[in-house]
Amino acid sequence: MRRLLLGGALIALRLMAQDDDNGRARVDLKNPLEANPAALEAGRKGYMTSCSGCHGPNAEGGRGPRLVKSSGVRGMNNRRLFSTIKDGVKGADMPPLNLPEERIWEIVTYVRALNAPAFESKVPGDAAAGDALFWGKAGCARCHSIRGRGGLLGPDLSTIGLTRTVAQIRESIVKPDERVTEGYRGVTVVLAAGGKISGVARDHTNYSIQVLDAKGNLHSIDMRNVKELEFTRGSLMPGDFEMRLSRKEIEDLIAYVSRQVVRIPVKEEEQPKERQ
Repeated sequence: MRRLLLGGALIALRLMAQDDDNGRARVDLKNPLEANPAALEAGRKGYMTSCSGCHGPNAEGGRGPRLVKSSGVRGMNNRRLFSTIKDGVKGADMPPLNLPEERIWEIVTYVRALNAPAFESKVPGDAAAGDALFWGKAGCARCHSIRGRGGLLGPDLSTIGLTRTVAQIRESIVKPDERVTEGYRGVTVVLAAGGKISGVARDHTNYSIQVLDAKGNLHSIDMRNVKELEFTRGSLMPGDFEMRLSRKEIEDLIAYVSRQVVRIPVKEEEQPKERQ
């Protein structure tokens, strides 16, 4: 009888401990570094040092799974994501990281930023100040347009808040040569009859090339009339923003660009229910 009571008590304790563990798992942790731009950059560096070897430098996968725009990552709460990075995954190739908690939170911050559309992310900058920078000092409007206003050489940014993450927007501003948007490769065409046409290559085959110039004119050129063809190696975006703008100005610019959507998305729980 005593053994039965003791056995029942042990089972009850195990169940209580399990319930406690499940309860703690359900209660999420708050990321103390959320919306901290310095933490985001530190997290990027931490990721490149500790994670990119398996998950790829752009987090697009390799030996390890893809982390950018990943439903698996989006489905994890902060507690589980922190634990996965810190403790690794038993039975898999994911090793634990022997780093201080703050360094782990920095990586969590960066991985989160890889998965949330910019419009849905918390950003530290002042969007109103970024508005003035975009159309003024930073000179973004010379190449980019928003809702029909601005230049044509760069991608239209009217919906970038939903199609890019904050990390991607930041990279395109401070390190534009890291990734050139498809269809916006710079080119200069020297014509056999004389003269040059510069802009972005919209289409290029062995027979012809189409070039969109800064004024919005589309030139369709027969390759038989081309003397020289020179493509830019990197992006047409200037690479000196970190020298021309202060850290605060860059954050303000990111804040403004990240808010750009044509229509504010309605969350599923906010949508009106259909009448029965």
